Amino acid sequence: MNSTRREFLTGLTKVAGGAVLGFVTLPLIEACTPTSVPLLPEQTTTPIGPDGTVSANVSALSQASPAFQVPNVLGPDGFGVMVTLTSDGTVHAFSMRCTHQSCAVDPLLTHNDIHCSCHGSLFALDGSVIQGPATVSLMAYPVTFDPSTKIAKIKIQ
Repeated sequence: MNSTRREFLTGLTKVAGGAVLGFVTLPLIEACTPTSVPLLPEQTTTPIGPDGTVSANVSALSQASPAFQVPNVLGPDGFGVMVTLTSDGTVHAFSMRCTHQSCAVDPLLTHNDIHCSCHGSLFALDGSVIQGPATVSLMAYPVTFDPSTKIAKIKIQ
């Protein structure tokens, strides 16, 4: 097949132009994909017992570090579970769902208070409201605590 130089250059220009067009438009197309796609809930890796309880090692809790989010555990409301230690030595567990407008409370404490960044509500380590707009305490989960093993059993179901 005999091609002229002009046909060859025309074909080469089309191929090069297509490559450049693809190189330029691909990032634009990728930028149009939604970034707010809902994520699937985390899979619970801490086994939930047949009685609906989760065991959490609370040996890290102290007056200096009185709260943590239980890793990889979601309550029935789809929110994380926070465990706290009050000054009287009581271990509490709560849903991390703010009772004001269902935002997640912060996993880290603010001046030893549980804070919701959405609207500024503050909760005490026992889950009670310190500052609104929330007017209802955090939803508590029943906890049994064995001080000898430092294991808290949290009934989340």
